[in-house]
Amino acid sequence: MIYFILLPQTPEPANINFQSYRENIEEQPLKKIIMKIRLNTILMALYIVTMLTACSKKEDPIYFPAGPFSNGAFISNEGTFGQANASVSFYDYAGDSVRNSIFTEVNKFQLGQVLQSMYSVNGMAYMILNLSDTVVIANMGDFKAAGIITGLSSPRYMTSFNNKGYISQWGSGGLIKVFDLNTNSFLRTIDVGTGPEQLIVSGGNILVCNGGAYGLDSTISVINPANDKVVKTIVVGDNPKELVIDKNNDIWVLCFGYIQYDGNFNIILETPSKLVKISGQSFQKMAEFIISPNQHPQHIDISKDKSTVYYGGGFGYAGIYAMSISASAAPLNPLIDGSKFFYGFNVNPGNGEVYALDAKDFTSPGILSRFTSQGNLVREYEAGIAPNGALFN
Repeated sequence: MIYFILLPQTPEPANINFQSYRENIEEQPLKKIIMKIRLNTILMALYIVTMLTACSKKEDPIYFPAGPFSNGAFISNEGTFGQANASVSFYDYAGDSVRNSIFTEVNKFQLGQVLQSMYSVNGMAYMILNLSDTVVIANMGDFKAAGIITGLSSPRYMTSFNNKGYISQWGSGGLIKVFDLNTNSFLRTIDVGTGPEQLIVSGGNILVCNGGAYGLDSTISVINPANDKVVKTIVVGDNPKELVIDKNNDIWVLCFGYIQYDGNFNIILETPSKLVKISGQSFQKMAEFIISPNQHPQHIDISKDKSTVYYGGGFGYAGIYAMSISASAAPLNPLIDGSKFFYGFNVNPGNGEVYALDAKDFTSPGILSRFTSQGNLVREYEAGIAPNGALFN
């Protein structure tokens, strides 16, 4: 069951209803810790990877309340694995500066463990904390805590439609958990594929990447939000992670590929990473493009005019690539710094700049790098520990 605790709009400093959360964010189930440490060890040793959510005109409207954080970008900092040091940084457009740890600064307590992603709707920022099994909510204007959703198991990403929130989670075999944004109450769960990742709204439906988690899946689940049922399953490439919508309302899916190891962590099977294009009308596969037989990016985003797809990011994948939606093949050379391994990136829909995040060693402050849409470095800034994405206000 999911419980939602609604706080006053201006908590001082939200220390009553969050007390048990503050006391327990560092006390996680041992089994889950072991599973995640094992995965992270494999990923770091063998340099493979483990929304930001794209929007369409059908999605819930986004409101940006006034306040000190009303004109900039929120940077989600994952934090060091196993420590309650996830944080949010804020890049101020006008001041061209970064302010770190804004949630803790405003609310006087730590956010939690492993900030997987952030999502915004109705003037609220939803911070999805993977290892804390929670979503913490804050007002996007002043970043004061506004609530917390519990009862989740390894949550990943979120989207919304018609005042309902949809959260993907790896736990319980892979589910989407649905709650009411108006009453803040849990509604239902939806069975999808294995390891659901990013979700978007397209053509009045919810599309879910079934990313395989620790194994293999090659599908996109299509959910009808009128009854919250899966109405179609689309076969794409192996382990789809993220997806975007272009100017023609067609959908581009980044498929990570699949890697299988033997008992000594030698690769015994590897499938290529791909971009798969799906019709936004029929949900039929239109085309697929091989990225690499042995390199595996995890992130995708779209340009300001929605005519160029960007992909890259993750462990061991160098640079960020740009591909026109009319191209006949994936590019051979990166647009942005082929010598750097960015942990994540997002495109600012306001001016087209690319915000690339370098997690460094996952224990010390990371770096936010701003690039023009042509791939030229604008400036670099210190962020929090393990920055992985940007949410634009």
